[in-house]
Amino acid sequence: MTGTGQAAVRPVRALFALTLTVSAVLLGSTILNVALPTMQNDLGASTTEQQWFLNAYTLTFAGFLPVAGSAGDRFGLKRVLAWGTAAFALTTSVAGFLDSSLGIIVVRALMGVAAATIMPATLAVILRIFPAERRARAIASWAAASGLSLSLGPLLGGALLSAGLWWGSVLELVALFALLGLAATWAWIPQTPGIPQAPGIPQAPGIPQTSASGAGGLRVMPVAASLAGIGLLVFGVVHATGDGWAYVGTWLPATAGLAVLAGLVLSEARHREPLLDVGLFKHASFTVAAVALTLGSFVVFGYLYFTTFYLQLVRGHSPLETGLLFIPLSAGLVAGAPLSQRVAERFGARTTIATGITLMAAAFAGVTGLGAHTGPAWFVVDAFALQLGFALVLAPGTTLASASVPTDRAGAGSALLNTLRQLGSALGVAVLGSVLWSRYSGMMGDRLADAPAGIRSAAAESLASALATGDPAATQAAVPTFLSAMHTTTLVAAGVCGIALLVTLFTGASRRTGTVGPQTPARERGRGREWERERGRGRERMRSGFRA
Repeated sequence: MTGTGQAAVRPVRALFALTLTVSAVLLGSTILNVALPTMQNDLGASTTEQQWFLNAYTLTFAGFLPVAGSAGDRFGLKRVLAWGTAAFALTTSVAGFLDSSLGIIVVRALMGVAAATIMPATLAVILRIFPAERRARAIASWAAASGLSLSLGPLLGGALLSAGLWWGSVLELVALFALLGLAATWAWIPQTPGIPQAPGIPQAPGIPQTSASGAGGLRVMPVAASLAGIGLLVFGVVHATGDGWAYVGTWLPATAGLAVLAGLVLSEARHREPLLDVGLFKHASFTVAAVALTLGSFVVFGYLYFTTFYLQLVRGHSPLETGLLFIPLSAGLVAGAPLSQRVAERFGARTTIATGITLMAAAFAGVTGLGAHTGPAWFVVDAFALQLGFALVLAPGTTLASASVPTDRAGAGSALLNTLRQLGSALGVAVLGSVLWSRYSGMMGDRLADAPAGIRSAAAESLASALATGDPAATQAAVPTFLSAMHTTTLVAAGVCGIALLVTLFTGASRRTGTVGPQTPARERGRGREWERERGRGRERMRSGFRA
């Protein structure tokens, strides 16, 4: 970093401040999972509303990421980070005290907007204040905090709920993390003024070239179109849970969303400075990485959603016990991070990603072995395998994507990759949740065909509603029906992993370019050298403006 304030910069303290803020953002995306059964009881939230509690945050997060990355350069990193963290803390705290499902959904959407300003700014600060020889370790610490926060959210939330606190306490904990991050940011992050685009540095997507006076405007229409398209698509998928796909309120929004997104892609493909540079999919390596990371996020977030109901309502675990059983997700990520590097050095990025996807598919197949009386060991091993597989996808995929994008399009590549990952997370909850509850509702309706209409309707709404009816027939049928629906859902998730595997193995395979092409055992040393070059090129992209 150059300019005033350099002597006062203490990188270790600054890194601590950044890990606090990024932990708050990522806790906000997973900590609510463990509270969903409690929210259903306390608020009377339907299964559709529960999915929106999660998706409202993720959708706006994804929609604003493409333009948020440039805000720090335009207005100053410390200023953007502080204001974004303050807004995140405020909206999170407000959401925790609401008693209306609609109000929670709206405020969670505002949380996502604030979160989108925080994530790219945290990494940008690291790139500015850490010298090149210390930057990789700092980024590794930042990434570790990110991964652990995602996995520890259910544990922390479960501890609060098991202590007898109300469901909103989990969000107040997130707000506390954000406030601590805000204080640390104000004290330890150096001030960086808004600066014009420097010569030779790639311009962030969605922001036209600025002059020294800061001229230039944000392209609002692509942002609005992306939010509308994604929102309509997810709305249709989520509402298929209760209404079915034949209902006009399901297929019409979903079709309209796809049409809006298709129009956006065609429009951006012709634009000189696209918000989302879809032309990057011409690079086979980028396509492999993007598909693997997107579908990986899809299945992992879907897994977190439906296993919460299994652990609490089928197995009868408390929220704290549920959080403890999710610890293997963190362990798998921690164990897989160094393993992915060693495997990639020996066999190449493509093989490593394919191995990770295969392991994830096997983990989903293993979920079919979970029953009403299955011991916790099966779930622990299965959860560890799932996240270990995702770890084998995460680091090699990110490096492969960054290395495959030309230097002058690095910012565009990061924006597209991060947006796709967030979109995958939202669609994972929406699609797999829709499969789960649609299957459950249909089967319960058939099994209780002779029951009174009120009992049948309540039991078909959700597992919790069925158990709450007190009707012997409904309670007896509820758990086997849910398990059957969950097993069907996991097979769908395994099929999604299969699609990702096919893309990884065959996209650009005939070109034999780098680690994307077919490789033979005789070339193992060559693969290691290629991986080192990929990592080196990826770091160079980050120095040149790549925002992850």
